[in-house]
Amino acid sequence: MLLFLILVLASSISFSDVVARVNGKILTKEEFERAFRNYWKEILHFNPGKPRKEDRRKFLFEYLKGIIIEDVALDLGIRVSEEEIRGQLRRWGVRRPSDTILNMARWEILTHKLENHITKDVRVKEEEIRAYYLLNKREFRYPDQVKLLRVVAEDRKTAEKAYKALKEGRELPKTGITVGRERWYSIHALPKKIRKKLWPYRVGRVSKPIRFEAGYLILKVLDRRRAGQLPLSEVRDRVRQKILKMKKEEVFKRWFRSVLRNYRLEVYLKEL
Repeated sequence: MLLFLILVLASSISFSDVVARVNGKILTKEEFERAFRNYWKEILHFNPGKPRKEDRRKFLFEYLKGIIIEDVALDLGIRVSEEEIRGQLRRWGVRRPSDTILNMARWEILTHKLENHITKDVRVKEEEIRAYYLLNKREFRYPDQVKLLRVVAEDRKTAEKAYKALKEGRELPKTGITVGRERWYSIHALPKKIRKKLWPYRVGRVSKPIRFEAGYLILKVLDRRRAGQLPLSEVRDRVRQKILKMKKEEVFKRWFRSVLRNYRLEVYLKEL
């Protein structure tokens, strides 16, 4: 979710070591660069390549949003436990997080808690569900997909052990790996290198270790399904959750805009 901000884009008065100010609090270029590098390395496990300026801009807005969210949550008495942060890191597949990733995990949880607090009375009607499905049937067509288990190993030796364990259905090594959550992926949307390693996508197929910036990636095909159309009976809860999410986001967006009136925000985009 992009940060909903009315920005003071003060490029004409920017300083070479300042990226942004929030109520006078400075985010330096050095701090931003360190945070962005950690994010790009630890969160994006499929190694999307060299970041674009747009990637950096989006990250900056999310980072500033997190700072403000934490400030507001503190005033409302909303807190995050260490166990909640560990759970978020497990969902992201991050084993040894940097301070940047710890902050992002906390901000993610705080945002959800604030959203639930602000939007607790929002509801979805059955007729809204039926109307959404009929008007958006194409959304419920799916391409050829594979369900993948993602494992990241810290070094080549550990990666080879993990690869053999997955191939033979044995327990994975207890150290040096991070196991991500199982997810469905469109086959054609996967990077070419990964498609080549997984072809012909038989259930149980395991890719040989793939080297990338944060270590070695091993993937296992858990399931596969051909392209088709999901009926409303199978997606009703999914549609309800989607409509609920859209409604909540709109309510939260309006609330957050009102919060921003109490903040002076300056962003120096030239320094990105």
